[in-house]
Amino acid sequence: MKHSGYKKHSFVTLPVTALLISILVVGCSTSNDAAAPTATPTATPEEFEAVIPISLPVAQDKRITFANAEKSFEEIPQTAWQNIQDVINANSAVDIPTTIVIGPNTDTTVEQITSLLQMQYRLWNGFEQPPSFAGLVYNAQDEAWAEQEWPKMAAELKLTDNPEWEISALRAGCNFTNGVATECYGGSSLLFPNTLAGFAFYGVQSPYWSQNSLEVGPISQVPHEYTHLVQYAQWSGAELQPGENLKSDSARKEMPCWFSEGQANAIGIPIAAKDLNSYIRGRDNSVRVRINQDSGAKPTLTDTTLTAKNITSFLYGQDASTCYDPANGDWQLGYSVGYAATEVLVAIGGPQSTMALLAKTASGLTWSDAFHAVYGVSWEEGADILGKVLEAEYAAKPMDH
Repeated sequence: MKHSGYKKHSFVTLPVTALLISILVVGCSTSNDAAAPTATPTATPEEFEAVIPISLPVAQDKRITFANAEKSFEEIPQTAWQNIQDVINANSAVDIPTTIVIGPNTDTTVEQITSLLQMQYRLWNGFEQPPSFAGLVYNAQDEAWAEQEWPKMAAELKLTDNPEWEISALRAGCNFTNGVATECYGGSSLLFPNTLAGFAFYGVQSPYWSQNSLEVGPISQVPHEYTHLVQYAQWSGAELQPGENLKSDSARKEMPCWFSEGQANAIGIPIAAKDLNSYIRGRDNSVRVRINQDSGAKPTLTDTTLTAKNITSFLYGQDASTCYDPANGDWQLGYSVGYAATEVLVAIGGPQSTMALLAKTASGLTWSDAFHAVYGVSWEEGADILGKVLEAEYAAKPMDH
């Protein structure tokens, strides 16, 4: 699906862990990465308390509150965008060692990419973040080059001794004909055993990462993927539990899919947008994208059933134990409906409130208890309000992208 010359879903965040042994590209932990650096010893569950740099529950004194969100729904996009800009401007810089390698024919620059990352490092100042970050950036012309470059990066950065396991993630963001990449457009965020370092593959849809043809949707892939890594970093001090191989496994025990992708969009797209008008165009290309009913399992929502009751049921009832399977029909809804719901939370409590929600969950609370701790209302009440707000939004501006 294309719009204005680029794919509306300009990022494809796979349910990637380490991709070490892949079944539906979900990783398993059997690895012989003995050369990788050992992570800092983790605390026991009783000792661990994730760091949160804001006071909780967040005050209901901003322009948008749970009480007025339905009535003021038209102001939510602008308020959410401005809240993110305000936090970036208020926070001090965070120095995270960053390595970006770009293909020889890929039309973007290290400066463009790192400028977005630096804004995000500032945004999450005070929360746990990866101790380092690296990205491999390539368009379709450079996809074969990227497959050769990736093992070199893995060795130099001491990420994994088994880089061949991640080739599937590298290729996943591209279309192929007869084994040759014809277009790239998606990214994957990766974690590895024995290190907390973050890494991402960035498939570039040309020419929309170049300064002269820049589009918010495609290049928002940069902060989108990094958001996932910060999500997982909230569990960096917690012990892995039985059945968990990586911190991303821990995160997905409680975090619903609509929020996983919704937060990545609700943070990534406003960071990539240089101004409010650019943000509105970029968010509409995701929030209002038509729901695909033609492939795999059908989503529980359709373009014509976006009622408050149905949306609330989708948000409140999503099962984190099953929704991360990409064959799940509701997976795609995280980029649109999940984005719209998270945008409301950004407008109400600011962007930091959304990461505080994960930090409280990482500290041992259930999703429902974490929501109440962060926002001061029950998750049942919050989901009900979000459903009403989104019904009003979609009634005013239906899915048509």
